[in-house]
Amino acid sequence: MLGVFSSSIVSPPEELVAAGSRTPSPKITAKSLVNRFVGNNPSVVSMQIGDDVQLAYTHQNESITHPR
Repeated sequence: MLGVFSSSIVSPPEELVAAGSRTPSPKITAKSLVNRFVGNNPSVVSMQIGDDVQLAYTHQNESITHPR
């Protein structure tokens, strides 16, 4: 499951902000991140709510006897 939220909805955890500031590579946009997730996982359900929320999930590799 992937959830991307605008900073106007929720503040990111400090741990992620600190880790991201040490990364020399360019940051990935929310749209690119969701597109990468969708492109790498078959049977993805994705939705966008306005400009503030993007969600995507898949049941691939989910155990039949132990569903999530």
